[in-house]
Amino acid sequence: MNKLPVAVPRSGRPTVLCVQPVAEQGGSDQALLRMAGQLSTAGWDVHIALPAPSPMAASYESAGATLHVVPMRRISTSHSLGHWAAYAAGWPAGVAHLTGLARRCRADLVHSNSLHSWYGWAAARLAGLPHIWHAREIVTQSGAALRLERYLCRHHADLVLAASGAVADQLPGAATRLAYELAAPQDFVPGRAGRARALYGLDDAVPTVGYVGRVDTWKGVDVLLEAFELVKERHPGAAAVVAGGKVRGKEAYYRGLEARAGVTGALWLGPLPGAEAADLMADLDVLAYPSTGPEPWGLTLVEALACGVPVVATDAGGPREMLAGLGPGVARLVPPGDVAGLADALGALLPAATSTGARRARPALRLGPPPPYPAIFAEVARLPA
Repeated sequence: MNKLPVAVPRSGRPTVLCVQPVAEQGGSDQALLRMAGQLSTAGWDVHIALPAPSPMAASYESAGATLHVVPMRRISTSHSLGHWAAYAAGWPAGVAHLTGLARRCRADLVHSNSLHSWYGWAAARLAGLPHIWHAREIVTQSGAALRLERYLCRHHADLVLAASGAVADQLPGAATRLAYELAAPQDFVPGRAGRARALYGLDDAVPTVGYVGRVDTWKGVDVLLEAFELVKERHPGAAAVVAGGKVRGKEAYYRGLEARAGVTGALWLGPLPGAEAADLMADLDVLAYPSTGPEPWGLTLVEALACGVPVVATDAGGPREMLAGLGPGVARLVPPGDVAGLADALGALLPAATSTGARRARPALRLGPPPPYPAIFAEVARLPA
């Protein structure tokens, strides 16, 4: 992983600088990995600027991307006034670093991989480059932040790639295009069933509901644990599994839920590497995604469906448009925070009996095709597709 300053030789290929505001293993990181692989395969040089060394560095590099550490800060409404002051004080330096990097790698455009990344638009403007803003969030926490981001997208984005129609709807006046993120077809398949249960001590025949994703305050894991108590009353042999990492600054919340899971009898696995998460997904009988706020899209839902796993999600945001038209035996929507409704939906989808053979025989449901990133980027950069 490169640290600035670095001289980057010109390859003669089209080049993009992607600005990623976090160095984690969450949904935006996984989506960026897939996008980088698609662009690299199509002949693009992909440079990714991160605020710290990434735990996914090997995967990014295998996908053909070059990584650079650039001083950037994350924004959050939960941050203190001191953090915001430090963000404002350091913002010009971060923009300057990105501008210099864009020039050194002779980028054809800049891509910001989050609506909450406020560095890329300025670097693109200073470097005289087109800018693609990838909006992956529904902004409910701050009206002021939403107003600012609407203005920036209207005036400083040549194109906004929206993770869903619900995301696009919050950005009136911006040039938007839908870019639904899809499951990696080689990783999420019903045939992976049978690996995870033995590893985690889950009986092959026990009907199991699970959650896979970040354990954030709005992801509804607390709602799931409460609903699981009701599910057990009707399905005494059922099991529940939670797999996900903590969010920085919310460690106490994470520990509290982990303790509560122990009381309810749910298996708490913590964060899992990509392959293990895919194995677990295929070994579930139902996936729960009970966010208490509108989910921008819900990549985990797409991955579960690709494994043939029925899903229950909150009836708001991206899941509403993703799951529209799917039968009640495949997907169900419940109101946000509705413990009883979630328990009813989970109970209705849990099978009376389960086995590795039955899980492997489930039909995969694939949404698609994936966004044609090379063609989109070439169009915005005014390059031959």
